[in-house]
Amino acid sequence: MARAKKQPKPVVETIEEPTTRAEALVALGLEGEVNDDDVRTAFRTRLKAAHPDIHGGTDALLRRLILARELLMSDSKNAHEHTELLTNLNAHLDEPIRLDISLNQAVAGGVALKDVPALEVSAAHEELTSLTQMKTLRVALPAGLRNGDLVRVPTEGVRAEQVFRIHIDAPDGIRVWGDDLWMTAYIEARIFAIGGLATIETPHGPRDVAIEKDAPRGSSLCLTGLGLPASGKHGAGNLHVRLEAMMNRVPSYREALNEFRMKWAS
Repeated sequence: MARAKKQPKPVVETIEEPTTRAEALVALGLEGEVNDDDVRTAFRTRLKAAHPDIHGGTDALLRRLILARELLMSDSKNAHEHTELLTNLNAHLDEPIRLDISLNQAVAGGVALKDVPALEVSAAHEELTSLTQMKTLRVALPAGLRNGDLVRVPTEGVRAEQVFRIHIDAPDGIRVWGDDLWMTAYIEARIFAIGGLATIETPHGPRDVAIEKDAPRGSSLCLTGLGLPASGKHGAGNLHVRLEAMMNRVPSYREALNEFRMKWAS
């Protein structure tokens, strides 16, 4: 009886993990003084070859690259920590990710959730299964954000922060222009004729506005300070309201009596 041949034991690949700056530079093919942009570029260049999903890469190779990136970027951050406040506004080297927020979030602040590439914000101990894997970041939003504002979010991974560029998605009928808001409000046609107070809905809640007697339809009001609120580098904006007529509703007895008195008192 023929004996079954013993299957060779699988070879377990062991790859030395970098523990010093010099070893991290070798792992990423770098040398000398490098900045975060150099590290990111080198990491991305070697990423596809090392990833288990592509070209026979292994988890060990991928972990080695991530550890090298973590070591060098932490080293870079510590070396330049004293100049962070001076260079923070201009030194970010990657294109910010667009973050869509609602007008209400721009006015009042809040929290937004955004999926970003996991490889950019994950530490070496986090398991990554795909180059396209995403990770959800929780973005705290201060009140008074404008279109184009940059929001920097600390991350737990090797990248010390993720930068987002704000884009305000205003609802239909409202336009954001710099610090100011523009909208159309519909009030009862009879108020244009007799004048009085009209309640309109604004991004800051309902507001009573005084309408002059015989005011033309399509006239505009400017409500000071009811645009986007003041923030660190912006003053409070204004709310520009265009007034249009809507179909009259049947007034209550008290409203009809008040209108009668106003009409005969004028």
